Amino acid sequence: MTAVMITGCSGAGKTTIAAVLARQGLAAIDADDDPLLARSVDAAGNVAEEPAAPDFAWLARHSWAWNPARLDELIQAAAPATLYVCGGAANELELAGRFTQVFLLEIDEPTMLARIDARQDNDWGRIGDTREYLRRFLPGYQARLRASGAIPVDARQPLGQVADAILSRMLANPATSQAGKPGDQPAAPDPGNRQASPEDDPSTISRAQAAVPAPVRCPA
Repeated sequence: MTAVMITGCSGAGKTTIAAVLARQGLAAIDADDDPLLARSVDAAGNVAEEPAAPDFAWLARHSWAWNPARLDELIQAAAPATLYVCGGAANELELAGRFTQVFLLEIDEPTMLARIDARQDNDWGRIGDTREYLRRFLPGYQARLRASGAIPVDARQPLGQVADAILSRMLANPATSQAGKPGDQPAAPDPGNRQASPEDDPSTISRAQAAVPAPVRCPA
């Protein structure tokens, strides 16, 4: 059984990449489409309903997390094919040992905001405090993922080309390779996902650096 994680912040193209890979006949899922896998949880791990317009206070108390048992089920069900899991979560690096490769879809702020504004089926980044939250979160998140060993892919280019770049890298590095597998690194907050460190949270700045980790969700 093998699996590959394709992660990135909001607007990076995770949902689109999942669709592109699926059209090529690969086993690929958009993690956010499975409510048994990806869901908002509180600090105790209880599933929580997301408000219509999340503010900084709510975001600081909740995270977007993957259910490890459900992830295992999906990987096993896809076997012997490699499962491409496109999405992100606050606990994604805690679960990185389940993946043979982890790819980071890198974008800049203008690209992120333009894609958020253009999409029709996802209002994250346009409601409540989520837009400013994402602006603050993006640079630190991507830096931490790179430092953890994720393979960066320039996702500013057309997403069909991004998918080709990922598949080319997979062919060059067999699925059994450990390259790009940051499971032994300290867990980094997720984009796709919602755990952000205090310095990335604008509400933290306004609260004089209150030492409470601030979660963030960055769906595709």
